[in-house]
Amino acid sequence: MKKEFKVDLVLYSAEALRLAANVAGNARVALKKGGGGAAVEVEAGDPEAAFRELMNEALNQQCRMDLVKRNFKTSQLILANALVSALGQKNSREG
Repeated sequence: MKKEFKVDLVLYSAEALRLAANVAGNARVALKKGGGGAAVEVEAGDPEAAFRELMNEALNQQCRMDLVKRNFKTSQLILANALVSALGQKNSREG
């Protein structure tokens, strides 16, 4: 069975929807962008249930993306400190 749903792109980014569609499981998902929103066509035995699962996964993906954006500078600083520390230890062993 096939059914089309509307999704507001203010709540979910197109990237989050694409990522969710890639892990949709047994459902076939087609995304169409237009007019401030997106049309999501779901083909599955129970399209409503498949759409709910898709939107749950889109929410998970959106949260991950938002968290990465928010913590990017901090994670880069931690990584840089770890690399500098590792280089310092390596140089002290050589000398």
